[in-house]
Amino acid sequence: MFDTHFNSDDLFQELLDLAHDNMIAEYSRSFVEQEKDAVRIQVFTSSSIPGLLQIEEYTRECFRLDPTAEATNELDARVTARMSRQRLFNGDSPPHYWAIIDETALKRPTASRDTMRAQLDHLLKMAEKPHISIQVLPFSQALHPMLGGSLTLLTLRNGSTVALVESFASGEPVESPQKVLELVERFDIGRSKALPASESLKLIRSYLKGYADEPCQHS
Repeated sequence: MFDTHFNSDDLFQELLDLAHDNMIAEYSRSFVEQEKDAVRIQVFTSSSIPGLLQIEEYTRECFRLDPTAEATNELDARVTARMSRQRLFNGDSPPHYWAIIDETALKRPTASRDTMRAQLDHLLKMAEKPHISIQVLPFSQALHPMLGGSLTLLTLRNGSTVALVESFASGEPVESPQKVLELVERFDIGRSKALPASESLKLIRSYLKGYADEPCQHS
């Protein structure tokens, strides 16, 4: 690391983080900046694996399919930016991360089944960490009030909660206490409909086995 070599007090890391921040969607930059101050992160996703639980290959495919994606070097930078955000799990006091994933995200394969197998295996390994909880909202629950987008709730060190609602390539940070409360209630409903953690992991394993039983494909 340059910071270690030059004894620069994390200057190079801060510059790198600043460059990565520019690759994060403008509407969510201020929200993402607050992740490092969160003591709890709650996420619901309706069609994809949550960003902080994604492996690089899965993230790359998601960004590659985005019609707003441009040059390859920008694609690489966007992938690197998302991967760098996952460093928050490596600290001495990582936030409690609670993910509710719609079963749709497990059912929909990536272009390469190898990537999907690796992604689901990664989910199972992350769920072994004491500060990470993963639940699946199954198809058997039919329709629910969280369809069509994703929701992230950050509980900050000062006790306040902020939210981010996303759909397609747009999103809206929410700080109004009343609106945040309404979103917390939606999340609570989703969590109440989700499988318990042990059954959720069993379902993930069943999908992993299904992908493993299919012939290997290489992109």
